[in-house]
Amino acid sequence: MKYLKYITVLFITSFISCNDYLDIDPVGQIIPITVKDYRSFLTTAYASTKEHKVLTTYRSDELSLDPKAVGIEQYEDIFTWNDNNPSPLTRSFAYASFYNTIFYANHVIDNKDIMTGDQEEIDQLVGEAHALRALQYFELVNLYAVPYHKTTATTDIGVPITTHYDSDKTYPKQTVQVVYDLILSDIEASEKLLTTVEQSLGFNYRFSVVAIQSFKSRVFLYQNEWQKSVDASNLALEINANLMDLTISSEMMPSEYNSVESILALEIVASFDIANNASISESLIESYNQTTDGRFEVYFTDVKGVYKTKKSGHDGFKCTFRVAELYLNKAEALAELKEQASAETTLLALAKYRYSTEGFETYKMALSALSLSELKEEILEERKRELAIEGHRWNDLRRTSQAEISKSFGGETFTLQAQDTRYVIPFPKDAQISNPNL
Repeated sequence: MKYLKYITVLFITSFISCNDYLDIDPVGQIIPITVKDYRSFLTTAYASTKEHKVLTTYRSDELSLDPKAVGIEQYEDIFTWNDNNPSPLTRSFAYASFYNTIFYANHVIDNKDIMTGDQEEIDQLVGEAHALRALQYFELVNLYAVPYHKTTATTDIGVPITTHYDSDKTYPKQTVQVVYDLILSDIEASEKLLTTVEQSLGFNYRFSVVAIQSFKSRVFLYQNEWQKSVDASNLALEINANLMDLTISSEMMPSEYNSVESILALEIVASFDIANNASISESLIESYNQTTDGRFEVYFTDVKGVYKTKKSGHDGFKCTFRVAELYLNKAEALAELKEQASAETTLLALAKYRYSTEGFETYKMALSALSLSELKEEILEERKRELAIEGHRWNDLRRTSQAEISKSFGGETFTLQAQDTRYVIPFPKDAQISNPNL
């Protein structure tokens, strides 16, 4: 990169010590000076790959696994919620990579006043850094802590926080409330700085005004701040309300980075292993009307009588926020606010682009007959159908009913009980070894 002409020595620092609460080891860095230098620096942060959403898909109720499938030993313990004594071949959930990204974001934020260059570019970059840091903490706290509950968040234990690295400082786990406070503070800072309303295609892995409002919509939904989620959803939809019409033949999915629905195409949400070596669970398949729901043919393929996902691990399927989620967030929040008619209207605005003409009329009539509690359940079912194999299902289960899930694997039945403690993922073994306090 262009800035490699500068000294490549700064920040050759190990974050690991027996007392540290973080398990990260960033490689040698450089001394950036201009905003373009720092842009390249933040690009490194964006490029840090994490596949936690792929792994939570195995953990949810979306897949079925064949014990004879290729590479199954990497996923079977995740699939069966065996956290106590998993095979050493089991894939680990991301931890250190989140803090590596946070390290880069922190450095951009800390040096905002010494960057040289166009002020608007500086503001945009620093706004992205705040947003990217917030996203890392949001993912961390929703992996390794209990879901947000307003009455207990101030005592529920969350994850370590660092906004300024100090080699002499330890980083204890903070409460869930403290983590969310930082997330919202970063989002607010980002809102004030971001100048790019929408990123152009190819750069839509970067945060923008519409992306930060989409992020707010999700964060407030997870906090049960219903009106705030509606407001953020509306602000995002004012910028991009485009939905793909899946009632006609389509070779593209709405979750692809170049879809009209794409808002932030950053995270890996599907994998080649899921596409090739796993099948779709009966419960997910049965949730669709295969005759009238256009998503079914677009999302899945029948391989010798077994349904598999068409969503795979190539770069085209990177997706963090997209338009359909905004409609679903808004519909759910409106229903929780007891604004049933508005919630139905919002849900139908999405359904119009998903169901055939006949199917849409049937669906519309069915919605009108639902009670408010039944409508809430239907909105969650629509989330399951719409966002299938995109890394949402596990968190949706966690933050709502934490329902019982049963799975068959290798002739045995495995059950995740309702409200099971295994709805919280334990810190990875390597992180616990580096820091026993985790």
